[in-house]
Amino acid sequence: MKVKKILCTVLAVVTVLGCSGITAWAVEVEPEDTESSVVFMDIARATGRINVNIPANTKARVGTAFPLEAGAVVTINASYSPRTASVDFGLISPNGSFHYINVKNGSINRGIQVAQRGNYTLQIRNNSASAVQVTGFVSY
Repeated sequence: MKVKKILCTVLAVVTVLGCSGITAWAVEVEPEDTESSVVFMDIARATGRINVNIPANTKARVGTAFPLEAGAVVTINASYSPRTASVDFGLISPNGSFHYINVKNGSINRGIQVAQRGNYTLQIRNNSASAVQVTGFVSY
């Protein structure tokens, strides 16, 4: 019985000391850890849905502009019909240029890397003589 009490007391002391050590360790934060966690939180990842009907020989801006850092990659994963249409999927850069990928087989799953920091807008250009229905996702 006495051994059981001593064992319980020792375990209680070890638990208290162990918990106090963990608490002290969690409170200490190195400056480098703080900076890296801020950078991690600053990197925004998002996904937007595409569901748009584009008349013949016209272009459509999809959604609102979104901020990107230089080197970021925007992935477009979409399909359209009719599959025989020629469609340009791309981004309008902060300076107004349209950077695109031409697609002629009815689907795209590609990324576009941006060169400069700024607000970009997704744009789809229908190069065919008939309307196209586009559905899919864009992630950045």
